[in-house]
Amino acid sequence: MGATLVMSDLQTRLISKENYFDEPSGKIVFSEMELSGEIEGTGGLLISVKDAIRLGGTLIMLPENELVESVSSEDYSEEIDDSYGELANLVAGAYTSTFEEMFPKSFRFIRKKSSVVVPMKVDIESDQPLPDQLYYQASASMILNDTELGTLTLLMPAEAFGLAETAAEPTTEEPVQDQKAATAAEDSGESAGDTAAGQAEQKAPQGKPFDIMKQKKRVDACLAECRARMEDEVGALLGAEIKLTDHTTKIVTKEDYFMDEAPGKLVLAHMDIVGELDGKSYLAVSLKDAIRIGGTLIMLPPDELENVVKEGDFGDDSEDAYGEIANIISGVYTKVFEEQYPDKIRFVKTHLEEVVAMKVDAESDEPMPDILYYMANAAMNIGGTDLGSMQMLIPAVSFKLEGLIQDETADDADGAGRAKGSVTGSASAGGDDRVKGNVVGGASSAGSVDRIGTVESGGGQNNPEYLLVSNDGNECSKITELFNQRGISYKVLDYKENVSNYLPGEVRAVFLVMSVVDEKGLGVAIKISAASSLPLVAAGPEWTRTKVIKAVKYGVGDILVTPASDNDILEKIDSLQAQKAA
Repeated sequence: MGATLVMSDLQTRLISKENYFDEPSGKIVFSEMELSGEIEGTGGLLISVKDAIRLGGTLIMLPENELVESVSSEDYSEEIDDSYGELANLVAGAYTSTFEEMFPKSFRFIRKKSSVVVPMKVDIESDQPLPDQLYYQASASMILNDTELGTLTLLMPAEAFGLAETAAEPTTEEPVQDQKAATAAEDSGESAGDTAAGQAEQKAPQGKPFDIMKQKKRVDACLAECRARMEDEVGALLGAEIKLTDHTTKIVTKEDYFMDEAPGKLVLAHMDIVGELDGKSYLAVSLKDAIRIGGTLIMLPPDELENVVKEGDFGDDSEDAYGEIANIISGVYTKVFEEQYPDKIRFVKTHLEEVVAMKVDAESDEPMPDILYYMANAAMNIGGTDLGSMQMLIPAVSFKLEGLIQDETADDADGAGRAKGSVTGSASAGGDDRVKGNVVGGASSAGSVDRIGTVESGGGQNNPEYLLVSNDGNECSKITELFNQRGISYKVLDYKENVSNYLPGEVRAVFLVMSVVDEKGLGVAIKISAASSLPLVAAGPEWTRTKVIKAVKYGVGDILVTPASDNDILEKIDSLQAQKAA
C-alpha cells in the first residue's frame, strides 16, 4: 500500500456464528477463507465496510478528499472491491506461510469470494455467509498512517483445529414464555372473536426462546448508528459541526415521557413507520432548539437568531427549515434500518407539532397514543453551543421490546401497596350493590373509592380471583354482576392504575374491557402481559382480523365481542374456571 499499517491488541476466543453476528456492528465485508490440505473447512476474514474502503482506496491511491467521501458514504465500488480483494489475498498468504512454518499439519488459506454483509440480516441457520458452527475468532486493532481504524477479524472452524471441545461458549439466553399464535379471522366481529377464542389457546411451535436482551442490542446498535450518521448529515446541511453525546436508551410510557423526560415546550416531528412493520415514531426537541436549528439553516444573523430563540418565535421560515432537518433525520433512520435491521422499514416524516408537555392528557391519543415507547436520548451541541436533548421515540411493541418493562413492573410490584381508587368485589347473591356510572364519591367499607362495576369489600376480602381493567362501564358492569351471582371475588381498575400492584397475587385471570379496540387498549394488554402470564380475556367491539392478531401477539388468550350477552360472558367465565380447576 505504500503506507504504515500497525496491527495490535490481538484478541482470541471461541464464538458461535449467532453470537458473532449478534454483536453490534454496521455493514461488513466478508471474504470467504477456504482451508485446504490436512485441515479442511470454511472460515472468513471480516472487516467493516468503511475500513475496507480506506484500505482499498489507499492501495489505489485515491485522493484524500475522494477517499474521505467514499468512506463517509460507504461507497464500496467495484474498483474498491478489487483493490481490497488483493489485500485479502495477501492476508490469506500471510496466514498460510505462518501456519506452514509453525503448525504441525500442512494446509493453506485460500481467499475466495467477497461480499458485503449486514450482520443483523444474516440467517444463522443457513450456510451463508459461512456455516453455523463454533469458530475460533482472532481479532486485531488497526492503525493506518496514524489513523485509528476498527478491527480485522479471522474466523476459523474450531472443530477443524481440535478446539470445539476445549471450552464451552457461555450463553446469555434465558427461556421465556412462547407467544400464542394468531390465525386468520373474518373481518366481522363475531367470527373474529370466535376464531381468536378457539385459536389463541394453541401455542406456537417450539423454537428458540426469544432473547429480549439480544433484541435490545440489535435496536440499540441501529439507534447508535443513526446518531453517528445524523452528526455527519445534519452537520453537512447546517454547515456546522454537530455533536450528539451521552446517548442512552430506555423504555417509557407516554405519561412517564411527558412528566419526566420531555422539555417544557417541544416540537414533535411525527414519523410514520411503514414497510414490514407499522407504527408511529416521534422526534422531539425543545421549542428553543428547533428555532435555533431552523434559524441556523436559513443563516439568520447571530443577533437576530438569539432574539427569535429568546422570544420562542417559531415562525414559518424557521418551521420550514427545521422541517427539512427532520426530513434528513427520517432519511437517516430509514437508511440505517433498511441496511441493518432484519425487517425492511422506512421512516416517513408527516408533520411537525408544537406541544406543551404539562398540558398533555396521557390517556388521549394526542399528540401520540398512550402506549409503550423505546426512547433514544442524546445531548446536542451545534458549533460549540450546548443545546438540550434530541429524543427519538419508537413504539416498543413494533420492535419487540415491550418485554423490557417486566423488570420495571417487577420492581414496582415488590412490596407495593394496593392501588388507589379501586376496591375488591365480594360475592353476594343478587349483586344489586353495583355502581353504575363513572367514579362516585364517598369511601367504602374498605376505605377506598368505589369505581365502575365494584361493590363494597364485604368481609374485608382482599384476595380477588379476577382482575378487570376497564374503560367501558356498561360492559364491565355486566361481567361483575355475573361474578356476584357466581360468588366470585374481583377487583376493577381503570386504565391509569398500575396493574402490576395486583399481579399475580391471588388473581386467576384478567379481563381487559375496552370501549374501543385501539392502541391505547392494546397498550394496556402489553402492560398486563408484562406483569404476569395469567390468562387474559380482551373484550371490545368491532374486532377485525388485524386487531385479533395484534391482541394475541400482545398476550391476549381469548376474545369477547361486545356488546356481550350474559351467555357469552358466562362461557368465558366457565372456561376460565375450568382452567383453574385443572
